[in-house]
Amino acid sequence: MASQLPTIPRVTFTIIEPISLVAGFIGAIWDPAWFIGEQLPEKQVLPASEHSIVMAQQLGNMYLLMCFVGLAVLTTTSEIKVVRSYLVALWLGDIGHLAFTCLALGKERVMQPQAWNATTWGNIGFTLRGALLGSVIVL
Repeated sequence: MASQLPTIPRVTFTIIEPISLVAGFIGAIWDPAWFIGEQLPEKQVLPASEHSIVMAQQLGNMYLLMCFVGLAVLTTTSEIKVVRSYLVALWLGDIGHLAFTCLALGKERVMQPQAWNATTWGNIGFTLRGALLGSVIVL
C-alpha cells in the first residue's frame, strides 16, 4: 500500500520515520542517562535515578514498537482506509508529542530555536514536519 502514497510521504513514513525511531530506541537503551539529559536544551549533568532510566528504556522500547507497527501496516495492507487510519493515529500522536514537549520547554525556550540541541530539534522540528505532512494526507 505504501507504494501508492506520493513519493515524499512514502519515503518519510517507510524510510525516514523508521530510521528515526530506531535511532531513538538505540539512544534510550544504550545510554539512558544521556538520553534523559538531552530532553531539554540546557546541558545539565544530573545523575539519572533508576526510575528515570527504566522510563527512558521503556520509551525506547515504544519507539521500536512504533517502528515495527508502522512497517507492518505500510508494507502489508492493500487498503487505503487502513493506511489513512494509521496516518491519523500518527498525526494525533505528533500533536501530543509537540504539546508535551512545548509544555516542558515553556514559551521562552520554545521561542529560542537557536538554543535548541539536536534532541529538541528532533522533538519539535522533525515532529512538526511529520505532523504537517501527515495533515496534508489526513485532512
